[in-house]
Amino acid sequence: MFDFINYGADQLQMLPLLILRTTGLFVVAPVFGDKAIPKLVRIGLLILLSLILLSSLSLPPLPQAESSWQLAGMALKELLVGLVIGLLFRLLFMGVLTAGTMIGYQLGLAMVTVFDASLSSQVSLIGRFWYMMAVVIFLSINGHHMIISALADSYAVVPIGGLNCSAAAGDMIIKYTAYLFVIALKIASPIMICLFLTDVALGTIAKMVPTMNVFFIGFPIKIAVGFVVLGMSLPIFAYILERTSSYLDHELKLLLLVMGEA
Repeated sequence: MFDFINYGADQLQMLPLLILRTTGLFVVAPVFGDKAIPKLVRIGLLILLSLILLSSLSLPPLPQAESSWQLAGMALKELLVGLVIGLLFRLLFMGVLTAGTMIGYQLGLAMVTVFDASLSSQVSLIGRFWYMMAVVIFLSINGHHMIISALADSYAVVPIGGLNCSAAAGDMIIKYTAYLFVIALKIASPIMICLFLTDVALGTIAKMVPTMNVFFIGFPIKIAVGFVVLGMSLPIFAYILERTSSYLDHELKLLLLVMGEA
């Protein structure tokens, strides 16, 4: 006869730890962790997702905690796993904001900033525009499904309480963090190249026509070229986001394998 009482007790013991891993994900993950979403909605989604995972996954029995300190360590490990999953996908959007800052300096619009509620800080206008476009593209390529799938798959390689904080995992996280600047350079490179060629052309004109005030006409020309190339490079921007999302999803699986090794 099936023991409903013990089964329910085991599930209730796992639920708080599931919620902690999901909480770590929701703190830093793009879209889910956006502060524009009301807190009650995020909390509701967090608990609902944890309940779905609890009912759909075949989780192994919980390791026995011999003390409250061991239980607290287990809870901290679950929170850390969720943070790592959310961080890798967050790198994509941080790269987008960094690319916008780089272009803002090139265009002379470094002082033009807007408030970003998700970061609670001022960001460049172009970076904010690219960030909003990145959210739309990320949802269109089912990036939010990648995040949820990564969370569900993490229990297969990193079971509850099975996190291994090794040096190899730390090295991989540092490598992926540095990849943020690679993402920014890929996104900003079309505009940066065109602006560099524009500067070369203006310098050539200044040498050929010394009486022309190149500094006076160069500023609006660079802004016009920058915005034209910005509009023309949106398909490239979408392509980079799609390929980078797939790359980060693949690398996250490798990282989780390392974090789950005993």
